[in-house]
Amino acid sequence: MPELLFLLLPVAAAYGWFMGRNSLKTKELKGRADIARNLSSGLNFLLTDQEDKAIEQLLELLDVEAATIDTYLALANLFRRKGDWDKAIKIHEKLHQLKLPKVKAQQIQFELAKDYYAAGLFDRAEKLLLPLTENEQLREGALKQLFSIFLSTHEMHKAVALSPAVAQTQSRSLRIALANMQVQQLEQQPDIANLSQLAEDYPQAIRPRFALAKLALARQDTATAQGAIVSILKQKPQWSADLLPLLNQCQLDPEQWQQLLTQLADKHHNISAHLLLTDWLAEHQSVSAAEQYLLQKLQQQPNIRLFQKLLQLRQQQSAMAGEVLESVAGLVNAYLDSKALYSCRSCGFKTRQPYWLCPSCQQWESVEPIA
Repeated sequence: MPELLFLLLPVAAAYGWFMGRNSLKTKELKGRADIARNLSSGLNFLLTDQEDKAIEQLLELLDVEAATIDTYLALANLFRRKGDWDKAIKIHEKLHQLKLPKVKAQQIQFELAKDYYAAGLFDRAEKLLLPLTENEQLREGALKQLFSIFLSTHEMHKAVALSPAVAQTQSRSLRIALANMQVQQLEQQPDIANLSQLAEDYPQAIRPRFALAKLALARQDTATAQGAIVSILKQKPQWSADLLPLLNQCQLDPEQWQQLLTQLADKHHNISAHLLLTDWLAEHQSVSAAEQYLLQKLQQQPNIRLFQKLLQLRQQQSAMAGEVLESVAGLVNAYLDSKALYSCRSCGFKTRQPYWLCPSCQQWESVEPIA
């Protein structure tokens, strides 16, 4: 009898192992069935436009199957794009409560911050975004979102305080945004020294130099104004229409003025330079020379503003011709008065007045003069 019991021990152990394994399989299959059932119920709620119930049903799966997090992130982003911020927040907040690897947790934190921003909960968004400026992968995106918040709340000083973080990125747009915000801070008490420092620190941005030139002209510092304007023209010749009239106030000698205009006209085919060069020719040579210059440029580069200038010259030469051309000039002037003068290179927004910040896409210094 003892020998029989001894022989049955391996059989009992094998039976126990087999039953235990079947029990684990049964639990695993039951768990999978529960997941499938919850997923199916959630999808059915979505299909029947019962989105709130669908979200509750699907969120229950998070406690069971954390491997589907990317699916939930995609679903939350879909809700945010549709404007259903409450639903996006609900999903991201649930995900944010899970114990996840640091990289995934910070990604979810960033997405939740974007939800809060879209919903107008700026304080909550700011609280989540500030720690992310220490993350190399998320730093640039977090800073851009923070700058959008500070722009909405008119807290430019908070953006300025993040200058060290901006310096750690390679982002040109962040530097331009920071330069513009600092110029706006100085508008109440403009100072040539501070604007000069901003122009030096942020060569990507043109606004510090533009503000510096206008302030220097107001204070009769023509040398500083001239240096700032010429610097912008070399970088952004398309701004000639706005800058050349300011440069003309810097009391350049006629030959220097003519050389600068010729360079802009020949190298960049700049319409404003052509027009001012026409005036220079009419003043220092003859109206006939100016007219010949315009006719030549019109043949090479047909342009309504050049044609308008030609009409003005012809009207000045003859009273009889002036009467005939007056109606034509009126039509041309009416057309130019309705034409957009500036366009955003980022979103295509068009306007007749300049904006440092595009009203449409909220990009700094993207609205530029139309050639």
